[in-house]
Amino acid sequence: MREYVLSTKMRIYRNCVEAITDIGRELKKCATTVHTSTYQNKVIKDDPNMTTKEIQAFEFMIVDTSDKDEMPGCTPEWCKAEFKERVSESSVNPGEAYKLRPEVWNEFLVHKVGIYPSVNPNGDEKDVFDYTYNERISYQLKYIIDELRINPETRQAIIEVHNNQYDLQGLGGRKRIPCSLLYQFMIRDGALDVIYIMRSSDFATHFQNDIWQADELRRYIASMIGIPVGKFFMFVSSLHCYKRDWEKLSNY
Repeated sequence: MREYVLSTKMRIYRNCVEAITDIGRELKKCATTVHTSTYQNKVIKDDPNMTTKEIQAFEFMIVDTSDKDEMPGCTPEWCKAEFKERVSESSVNPGEAYKLRPEVWNEFLVHKVGIYPSVNPNGDEKDVFDYTYNERISYQLKYIIDELRINPETRQAIIEVHNNQYDLQGLGGRKRIPCSLLYQFMIRDGALDVIYIMRSSDFATHFQNDIWQADELRRYIASMIGIPVGKFFMFVSSLHCYKRDWEKLSNY
């Protein structure tokens, strides 16, 4: 019989550091082994270092996220620069923030030739990303902030990141597809909650930064409305760690 490792109940953590410590321990001890054929827009089926330890359907809540800069795998300098680009009203691709983590992002730059309105409107050649979070979320912010102001009890304040119109064309490693699916914002008890849903998150390289960005987006929207932040919820369909990073799990 196949052995299943699933999240069976929501974990509630006092702060971000406690969350990362416990989740790292879970991946070290309770994950299953999975090796996918592709990684973003790369083929990895024959690379043993890209085998993962994985937990499916992992969900949790963090009560106080004020210590998010202290998470061991977080890169605050990049996070702050990246967030400014994400909420910028100007089109950003590739931007400047990625240069703070060249070892992570340079390999995902692709060469574009021709006219792409948000990238190279003059038709010149340029190295860009298949998508940026700025392109996916910035135009939605005004609508979400307005909706929360007008209808504070709404359940419809959702910022979508994954977009089938574009992302179905990238299946099979043809293009990068966002790991984030959506952010839902709800005002309850006079404060702004966020429910962050991801299809996939790499614990060692991106997970802590994913938490940071979701929390910062919640704080940004709350400040625009003039209310405090409330609860932080997150659901990850595939929380995993690649074999190349397994030694980092020994810290938990």
